[in-house]
Amino acid sequence: NGANRKLNLRHVDFLASQIKTGKWQNNGQTIVIASDGTLMDGQHRLSAIVSANEPADLGLVTNVSREAMATIDNGKPRSSADVLYMSNCREPSLVASSIRLLYQFDNGDLAKIRLKMPNSVVGVALRQIQNKLDIDLILKMVKKTARNTMLKPSHLFAAFYLISIKYGQEAASDFINKINNGGDYLKSPTSMIPKIVARIKTRGRTAHRCHDFMLILAGFERWILQKEMTLYRHSRILSDIDNFSKTYNTQINW
Repeated sequence: NGANRKLNLRHVDFLASQIKTGKWQNNGQTIVIASDGTLMDGQHRLSAIVSANEPADLGLVTNVSREAMATIDNGKPRSSADVLYMSNCREPSLVASSIRLLYQFDNGDLAKIRLKMPNSVVGVALRQIQNKLDIDLILKMVKKTARNTMLKPSHLFAAFYLISIKYGQEAASDFINKINNGGDYLKSPTSMIPKIVARIKTRGRTAHRCHDFMLILAGFERWILQKEMTLYRHSRILSDIDNFSKTYNTQINW
């Protein structure tokens, strides 16, 4: 159908996966066909049904004026933060950014950032996080620590969540509290993490986009072994992303 935009095969694969795993939801958006038979809206959904080789429930509108095609998809897209706001989530922008990090972490996309997190997984992820941890406590600790250390709040949230899942929320809370209280032994990660971040800021350097996330996880792994931490080099980030993806798991069913 030459009247449509270029097909996004990655999005087709995602929708097909939703159909195959029973996560497909009929949200009221219809397939739209013009009076001359032109498919005006729905090529990705229809392609996904073909790819999945399974039926999916959706509506159909026909006999629409071909001239109306230019008005389709002109509304303001809902962001993941919008979805969480409508779910009465506190700090929706912060939580949405944190969930996006966890989604990219689970899908091996932290280093390259090729995947766009679909809005359909955001509410599901929030509910699963709420079932596992006290999200209000996480938000309180994250905001306090971000003020004290200049660490990115979403990176703090994502790292706190992963540490809590693997080692328990008490261990994660103890680690964060010691960061806020100046550390607990000479050159401990809890005392050095704020200094490492401050050093980058002072020198005007641009850190890797995953720097804070990996710094917190790397610091925690050294802290539980009572090891020192003096630096966190840029060259370690990609290897840590690979290593931590094997040892940490969000336990979120995306």
